[in-house]
Amino acid sequence: MDGAGGSPILVAGGTEPKPRDDANPSSLRGSVIVVAAMFAWLIIVFILAAVASPNDPNREVPTPVGLGVVVTPADGWYSAADVWDVGPDAVAFQKSGSFVAFAAEGFAGTNQELLDEQLAAIEKDFQSLRVLPSSATTVAGDVAGLVALFSGVSDSGRMEGEVVAATSGGVGVIMLALAPQEQLARVQNDLDTMLQGLVVPR
Repeated sequence: MDGAGGSPILVAGGTEPKPRDDANPSSLRGSVIVVAAMFAWLIIVFILAAVASPNDPNREVPTPVGLGVVVTPADGWYSAADVWDVGPDAVAFQKSGSFVAFAAEGFAGTNQELLDEQLAAIEKDFQSLRVLPSSATTVAGDVAGLVALFSGVSDSGRMEGEVVAATSGGVGVIMLALAPQEQLARVQNDLDTMLQGLVVPR
């Protein structure tokens, strides 16, 4: 999306990890990044990820997101491409039942506008949702951003997550993390490490 007021970069509408369906690409994707995933699959995916993670390779190498944005997965995180199809200009990783996606797209609005769009999309997929007040943060060392924590009840149970929004050099960058209730804290240090290690346009 080029500018504020368009569709969210990461659309939470049905946005939880699910098996890929390359033969049926999402009809929702136009000029925006769509994280195509369904809450109904989440519990199954969490279980599979927790069981499989000890045998899956880490990907601790810089990974291009798109538009000049690069993320390096923290120790123990590996690609979630087989269960979370985040589309172009986005990547997803998993670790022991937790998931995180990074996405980038041209954006001319403010950090607050970018964050508000993501939270509005996420809210549609919860029967109840509690979002804590956003607070200032930084990504890529010194790029100003906003972070909001949320928790709620979806079709697959109680969940919690974190959304980080930052704009730099005409690019909007989003991080969306999802985990079962009371599990997000276990990977918070990893999320912070990945955010600080981001390479973004200046």
